Amino acid sequence: MTNMDYNEFEALLNDYLPEEGNTGSKVVGTVASKERNFAYLDVPGQITSVRVRAEEVEKYNVGDEIEVMLVGETPDGEFIIGSRRKIEMEQGWEKIKEAFEKKEEITGKVVKEVKGGYIVEILSHQVFLPKSLSETRKGEDIVGETVNLLVKDIKEDKKGKKVTVSRKDITMMQADKEFAELKEGEVLEGTVTEILPFGIVVEIGTLRGFIHISEISWKKAEKIEGFNVGDKLEVKVIGLEPEKKNVKLSLKALVRNPWDIAAETLAVDSVVEGKVTKILQYGILVEVMDGVEGLIHISDFTWNRKKINVNEFTKVGDVVKVKVLEFKPENRKLKLGMKQLSVDPWASAEENYKVGTKLTGKVAEIKPYGVFVEIEEGIDVFIHQSDFAWVGSRKFEKGDTVEFEVIELDLDEKKIKGSIKALEKSPWEKAMEIYKVGDVVEKPVKSILEFGMFVKLEDGIDGFIPTQLASKDFIKNLKDKFQVGDVVRGKIVEIDRDKQRIKISVKGLELDEEKEKQKNLLKNTEYLQQKNNYFS
Repeated sequence: MTNMDYNEFEALLNDYLPEEGNTGSKVVGTVASKERNFAYLDVPGQITSVRVRAEEVEKYNVGDEIEVMLVGETPDGEFIIGSRRKIEMEQGWEKIKEAFEKKEEITGKVVKEVKGGYIVEILSHQVFLPKSLSETRKGEDIVGETVNLLVKDIKEDKKGKKVTVSRKDITMMQADKEFAELKEGEVLEGTVTEILPFGIVVEIGTLRGFIHISEISWKKAEKIEGFNVGDKLEVKVIGLEPEKKNVKLSLKALVRNPWDIAAETLAVDSVVEGKVTKILQYGILVEVMDGVEGLIHISDFTWNRKKINVNEFTKVGDVVKVKVLEFKPENRKLKLGMKQLSVDPWASAEENYKVGTKLTGKVAEIKPYGVFVEIEEGIDVFIHQSDFAWVGSRKFEKGDTVEFEVIELDLDEKKIKGSIKALEKSPWEKAMEIYKVGDVVEKPVKSILEFGMFVKLEDGIDGFIPTQLASKDFIKNLKDKFQVGDVVRGKIVEIDRDKQRIKISVKGLELDEEKEKQKNLLKNTEYLQQKNNYFS
């Protein structure tokens, strides 16, 4: 209790009590009369009546004998002032101290709310009930109510008597008692007081228990649904933590573990039907029995090793037929498969799809880098875009029929690669049938570089003219003499089959032509000389 609260309490008390005298003696008198503000007592041995405030003796009638304490007299000396409340306070104080020592409950009436708590009247004494010990909920008003309390602290000094009381301690004592009587495995009834994202708070007497989301049902749940504050629930005690007074409760413990039931009916290799309950990145969950879910990994959807889109394969709510691949009920582990319901087509792939085999299939999937062609259910062949054609490219649509040749078979990884262009000769093979060293070609310039230029011989086949072979004359920069698109003449001087390279020389052809010209000129000169000699 703060100093301000105690000062307020003292002021309230002093206003209520009559002005103290010096006698402090106790006397017994008879109520002679009662008026609106005062009652008057005849007390043997007193020369005047003893006046007492009416509210102090309102429960007594004329003729009743009561004990009062003499506290002074009126200014005119006409009456002696007595106080019944002083007697009650003295008696009440002893009872308060006794209740404090014996830790017994005591009853009081909440008078008013003050800063930090409440003023409560107990046995004619006003005591302080801190808000933190009042057990009140937000918005609750207890002023005017009679409540049971424990005396928390007593201070008695020259300034007066100060008492702090608590409702919370009673609740805690009752909770301790109730907790001590609890046993694991006990089934109780409780009331839902709070619903959290991860569980439900349940009130059992003065105790609060908690049902974790994992203990609501044998089914896995990501959120709590179907419960409301105020619901009555039958729960089972599954754990007790005395140091924290924690009570762990369970709903699912009231019913038999469905995995135990499944152990009696399911077995590896058995085929069952189930409902898809969840789509995951790596597979799907299928409920085969109420509360029993198994996983179909993405690798067990189809014999095809190509990555599939689970969302396109199935959806939540679908009923599917599955095969039990692995079952460990004690670990709640159930592995299911769909592809195992059919024969593995890869078992005969080595014989049916060896390298060099020519096949036909339909485009099943189109990727930026190639296409997957299905040749039978469970087996797709991948054709990279670089294998579409020797020159240029092709566009495909899903469902197109494609002919190709198997160029790679990996049984371990269960992958097949195909090639469309492998069905025809390569441009190089065709070129080898057309060109040989010494042939003179006349072709357009395709590109000009610092070290030479390329000319187009055929689709997919270029010839290369090094800078030093581009002319019999010295050329520092090829672009000074040639442009892309210019048609140049040269002779093939080298064919490298390993590197698939054809080298062309313009210079060589020019020199050959120059020699031929000189040779012809020489022949003509000799002819003229012979002719002249003949006629001379």
